[in-house]
Amino acid sequence: MIFISQVSRSIGALAGLALGDAFGAPFEGGPPPEHNIHEPGNFGINPIIYWQFTDDTKQTLAISKSILKCGHFDSMAAINALIDEYERDPRFYGPTSGRVFSMIQNGCAPLEAAQILFEEEGRGRTNGSVMRGVPIGIFYPPEEVWAYSLAASRITHFHPVACEASAVFNTIISCLVRGMDIAVAVDRAINSCEIRDVRERIISPEKYPLNPSMDALDTLHTSLSIALSTDSFVDAVTEAVMLGGDTDTIAALSGALKGAEYGIGSLPEKWLMHTEGIDEVIACGRALWNIRKY
Repeated sequence: MIFISQVSRSIGALAGLALGDAFGAPFEGGPPPEHNIHEPGNFGINPIIYWQFTDDTKQTLAISKSILKCGHFDSMAAINALIDEYERDPRFYGPTSGRVFSMIQNGCAPLEAAQILFEEEGRGRTNGSVMRGVPIGIFYPPEEVWAYSLAASRITHFHPVACEASAVFNTIISCLVRGMDIAVAVDRAINSCEIRDVRERIISPEKYPLNPSMDALDTLHTSLSIALSTDSFVDAVTEAVMLGGDTDTIAALSGALKGAEYGIGSLPEKWLMHTEGIDEVIACGRALWNIRKY
């Protein structure tokens, strides 16, 4: 058995997310590609995006930096960091996050906007909080990660399914970066699950068709199914892109899971060399691990 250090898994989780995001970004919102894609390139329906990650990674970095600054997850610090990032570059932001940030900019109380949006319009089940939760999983141990994941989701995505999906994903990341097998990590998440629909999807993911939509549960199910059925990072993100749809997020989360499972050494060196901003991602992964709660 090859020993993979836990810091390698932590860095691999964040870097795997960023590389998957950049790999899937050119195809976001489009149909499945006609030909199998093996590495990033200036093709797809968004050809101007090449070796660049999207808000999936930028929001993840914002959460990472808020944790590094505070020494723990703080909802107000996190929402301020997210809004700062949104104001720098609002492209690609999903319907829920963008709406919440706009509400706050227009005077709504920062920690009330998502709840208002959910209670008045039933919104907030999209995958924005799932895609940015990896830092929560790295920082908090399995016995603590669930509660902080719910709090982190609720700052923008108050819908219970989005909160639960985020908590499931972060629990799996928490277990993986601490050296657990992915099957053990999934069982740990299942044992904490309280929403029937979410629990059923992760107990028997093979029973449900993969749907690369922006729905939080679809995203969790699809990325987890891909991670469980593939043996490498490249195979996982390639399968994600070949589904079409929300390719950047599905590839990002599939990549994060494989990076957490196999470590930074499993990620293609060429991709790491060329992806814009990857040094900051790697630095955050290492720093989060160094200050983590055990």
